[in-house]
Amino acid sequence: MRKRSRLPLLVATSIAALLSIPASYAALRAYDVLFKNEPNPATIAWSPHIAMFWRLAVGTYVAGMIAPLAWVAARRDLARTLKALEILVVVVAAWIGVQGLFLP
Repeated sequence: MRKRSRLPLLVATSIAALLSIPASYAALRAYDVLFKNEPNPATIAWSPHIAMFWRLAVGTYVAGMIAPLAWVAARRDLARTLKALEILVVVVAAWIGVQGLFLP
């Protein structure tokens, strides 16, 4: 019995984790714009407490939480997980695009 390659599982897990970073960023930025008085990060030259870095840090943390779930999903049904990721690529791209255009 041949051992199945883990490369497709790693690719699916990596894609899911990487997609969670811009998705989290867009959600947190939209929350800051709509419910707080947060300035546009492009207009701030530098501040050690700039919220953009905190949003990216939270996105990285979320990616760490998503990775094990994506690994388990890919191990159970790789084809189904990849189909879901195909849709999520488009959704996250649209989400970050809308956030960038309407909620800078």
